Amino acid sequence: MTPQHLHHVLIAPELIVVDLVESALIALERALCVEHPLLDAPPPTQHPPVRRHARDVLRRVDRLRMSLRAYRRVVHDILREADQHDSPF
Repeated sequence: MTPQHLHHVLIAPELIVVDLVESALIALERALCVEHPLLDAPPPTQHPPVRRHARDVLRRVDRLRMSLRAYRRVVHDILREADQHDSPF
């Protein structure tokens, strides 16, 4: 860990949790795809309830992942701006 990275973690410790949550979402997505390999198949007349719910979870995972990335970008922009103000140059 670089001194700058440590400084960022001290200022915005939530980024550690954001990274952990994103990793957990990737694991969840992979587990659901392994358990339900037909999730991407065109829906027959009636999907089993568990597959419908798994598909819904995956849609929400995508939305949450996009929100987490947007949050991370904003925090990084703020940290970068703060670093520039602290720089003697």
